[in-house]
Amino acid sequence: MRLLPLLLLGLGSLIARADLLEANRDSAVAPTKDFWRHANGRWNAAHPLAADRASFYSYDWQEDFIRQDLLELNRSLVALPNPTEKQRKVADFWKSALAFEQSKSGLPAGVAKVLAKLDTATTPQDFAELAAELMEQGVGSYLGIYADQDARDENKVVLYLGQAGTSLPERAHYFSEEPATKKVRDAFPAYVARMLRHQGYAPARAEQAGKDILALETKFAEVSRPLEDLEDPEKNYHMMTLAQVDALTPGVSWSPVLRRLKAPVVARMVVGQPEFFQGFAKILAATPPQTLRDYLRFHAMTAYSPVLNGETSRDDFAFTGVVISGAKQQRSLEDRALAMQDRTIGDLVGEEYVARRFGPAQRERFRIVCEGVRSAFAQRLAANPWMDEPTRAWALKKLAAVKLRVGYTDKFRQFEGVRLTPDNLAANVLAVGQWEAERAFARLGGAPEREEWGMRPYTVNAYYNPLNNEIVLPAAILSVPAYAGDELDDAVLYGYIATTIGHEITHGFDDSGRRFSATGRMENGWTPATEQAYAARCAQLIAQYDREEPLKGIRINGKQTLSENIADLGGVALALEAFQQTAAYKSGKRIAGQTPLQRFFLAYAFSFAGNIRDEQLATRLLSDTHSPAQARINVILRNIDAYHEAFGTQPGDPMYLDPKERVRIW
Repeated sequence: MRLLPLLLLGLGSLIARADLLEANRDSAVAPTKDFWRHANGRWNAAHPLAADRASFYSYDWQEDFIRQDLLELNRSLVALPNPTEKQRKVADFWKSALAFEQSKSGLPAGVAKVLAKLDTATTPQDFAELAAELMEQGVGSYLGIYADQDARDENKVVLYLGQAGTSLPERAHYFSEEPATKKVRDAFPAYVARMLRHQGYAPARAEQAGKDILALETKFAEVSRPLEDLEDPEKNYHMMTLAQVDALTPGVSWSPVLRRLKAPVVARMVVGQPEFFQGFAKILAATPPQTLRDYLRFHAMTAYSPVLNGETSRDDFAFTGVVISGAKQQRSLEDRALAMQDRTIGDLVGEEYVARRFGPAQRERFRIVCEGVRSAFAQRLAANPWMDEPTRAWALKKLAAVKLRVGYTDKFRQFEGVRLTPDNLAANVLAVGQWEAERAFARLGGAPEREEWGMRPYTVNAYYNPLNNEIVLPAAILSVPAYAGDELDDAVLYGYIATTIGHEITHGFDDSGRRFSATGRMENGWTPATEQAYAARCAQLIAQYDREEPLKGIRINGKQTLSENIADLGGVALALEAFQQTAAYKSGKRIAGQTPLQRFFLAYAFSFAGNIRDEQLATRLLSDTHSPAQARINVILRNIDAYHEAFGTQPGDPMYLDPKERVRIW
């Protein structure tokens, strides 16, 4: 089914078929008891998890519609008699992705060549340099090296070193005795053994290597920071000279490592977590060379097993899909091909998609909506009671400078010089990865790329980038699944879509994003008094989420999810304020028996309708900065006065929260 375009907001027209909100809410669950279940109960029941799904939410439903567009796009390009160069690349990649399961080829030749050197490696320096060679061939391991904009100088690209080396979703998976995470850890050695048997390991040796690699990765986890401690940009920025970095890692010199990676040997670099690299050098020195060889061979297989052949792909899925996520079977070959295409040449696909599905007029319509949300935020900043005047002026300046990227980029990556073939998916993935890395390293010392996006226009998601002070809203996030714009009233469009716009703008002022200026430079523009008032409100929000236990034995980590929770709270508040300026809200006209205010909140809740397997939920609770869907609705709405007004909550109701305890940030 084609993605249906949305019309201008403000139409307020009644729908001609089943009302989206009324059709999906469960009237048997009171809105004052569990609003998420009230709003989504019927939809959740109508969309049980298929065997190939670990979760399925309303945004996955939207992706299923877009999937049909992308399949049609690929099929049409394959059939073109005289494609352009870009169209030919898309078609050849697609052919290789559909054929890879029948392939008999092994690891790419460049990877195999590096692995052949492992038997002669004995020192930490040897293993650091060989890991760099493997990284250049698309294989990650214990080296976290990348180029990005300098957080303290927005006009320059620098080299970063960050913690790495682990395979499990989050640090806690190596230590927690909670049953769901222990199950993942206990299954890991067998997964390692399966991967190594693809490289000719005898069963007994592969089994021992699995145990040894788990022990090694546990050591890397011990010296790594947990996810919540990676959220503070200032604490994860340490500019050091190359000599200082060498001093952190006795036995490992970084100039040869960078040369093996084909990266420039720079004089200075940013080290995110110095204590990790101190531990990293000691771990390499204390680990038997054979274990390090096994470890690097294992990571070579995990890098390519999903794209080598059917057998390696199934063995990878048996752990990453079944054990970690709880899915019962792999997605279809076409679905996996689309995912591979998105991760590699997605810009070429996106450029074709935009030409067919989302034009300049639609982009302008939603740019206007974005400006309305920005205006609402400016009004709230002007009246904010806990922010002093110097901080307010700084925040208003930053808000005015936020770039609103809507629909699609004007600068798609073209992948010039990349050779793609119709019969070798692994080689295609490697070629694109090397092209991307070469471009990134070539920018070191120069200006960052500011116009390319980190998402495709067909992606049902959005993001805020503090280094560029921009929100990016792909075309696909600006739609409601299966409904055209003229079938939806303003309450739905603001509750379902504008809340996302507000969420992303708020990220510029969350506990992490607020540390960056209007130009994307890391700086502290807040006075101590305002920081103290803000921290007190954040502490209240953290405490609210810490009390939530979505899965028995695993609570939400309020500190780990703080940035996203702040953005959720701000997104609802901003979208609501923008909605309250519309004629539809002011009219008070009921639709399907619901007031405009009720419909706004029902639409917001529907944006998180869905189901999830316990295995996937456990993984996300430990490794995701987003709270689970039910908490993203219920905890947030308890803090919104207008929600209580709309549904008449009373003390004693599960959804009721005393006004004195409601958190108001933005």
